[in-house]
Amino acid sequence: MIRRLTPPYLTTQYQVMKKIIIVTASILVLSILVLVVNYIVWEKIGSQISEGKPIIQKETKRQAVLVIDIQEGITGKSSTSDFFPTKSEELIAAVNRVVDSSARYKIPVIYVKNEISNPLLNILNSSMAKGSPGAELDSRLRIVSDYIINKDKGDAFSNSLLDSILIRNEINKLVFTGLDLAHCVHSTIMAAANRKYDICLISDALISREPDSLQQAILEKFKQRGFEIVSSEEYFQNLRR
Repeated sequence: MIRRLTPPYLTTQYQVMKKIIIVTASILVLSILVLVVNYIVWEKIGSQISEGKPIIQKETKRQAVLVIDIQEGITGKSSTSDFFPTKSEELIAAVNRVVDSSARYKIPVIYVKNEISNPLLNILNSSMAKGSPGAELDSRLRIVSDYIINKDKGDAFSNSLLDSILIRNEINKLVFTGLDLAHCVHSTIMAAANRKYDICLISDALISREPDSLQQAILEKFKQRGFEIVSSEEYFQNLRR
């Protein structure tokens, strides 16, 4: 029997290729692990709710409207969501009614934008990357003020500029519109409650990706806490009184 021997150079090439494959696979696994850990840490930090310093309540109510996370990358043309764009027309119409009514009565309107500056997170999804078209406010929104707050966490009070604007304008009541009621809006409401603001929710100007039953449960929970819940039309009628 004649035995065929593998030339030494082929054995060396095989070993080199094997090492390259192992190293490449290890780098890929490590990269995925880093991304996953980074995302978990970001989620944990991003879901924290700030305590803040309680405001000094006055008998006279001065309110401001918060428009939260209605952006091109969520409700607009560059959205990667299969839910929010389909609900956006009705939502934005209601929000614009609130904005127009507030502007008419010189009530400050504050726009909150979510922007992600973490490069690792932007590898997973860059639709809300800082400076990207998706991070801009939805073009259908009425813009009636220069108050625009950027955040990279759920709680809008994570940006101290929001506290500053509210305190400077002696605001003691906040009117909430936007999304997501179960996430960023929820976190911001809880942070506002920690600061002892009076709170009003505009039911038809708020939306959540969660099932309708959960959204109703959240509104009911807030109602039991004494928060005011009205429609955009009721809000306008209340301003006229």
